[in-house]
Amino acid sequence: MRTAVDAAGQCSNFVLMMMLNESLLDDGPLAAAADSALARRFRLWRGPDGRRQVYSVYAAEEAPDYPHAVALVVWRMQGSRVVIWTGPAGAEARAAARAAGAQEIHLRILPEAESGPLAPC
Repeated sequence: MRTAVDAAGQCSNFVLMMMLNESLLDDGPLAAAADSALARRFRLWRGPDGRRQVYSVYAAEEAPDYPHAVALVVWRMQGSRVVIWTGPAGAEARAAARAAGAQEIHLRILPEAESGPLAPC
């Protein structure tokens, strides 16, 4: 299992975010919701371990400030999505979206208990 540890052996949010940005693949809308309004609210992303994770989708300027969430700043491209920035939810994510001209921010609230590669350190 990959861990988010920097060169000094310390837990690092920066390392975790870089791992996410390089390894998440767009896996489309929820299958059960593909033809409904829910398809616009949720998106699946596949991690390096092959597991799919559900993210809530927000317009870039409307993403909330959740304190324990990973934000993906996303471009929409021909029916799929491309992650262009990862980091904490909130003002930093909205600023990154504005700077890049991104349309969406996808959020995943991190669990309090360890549950895989996105678990907090």
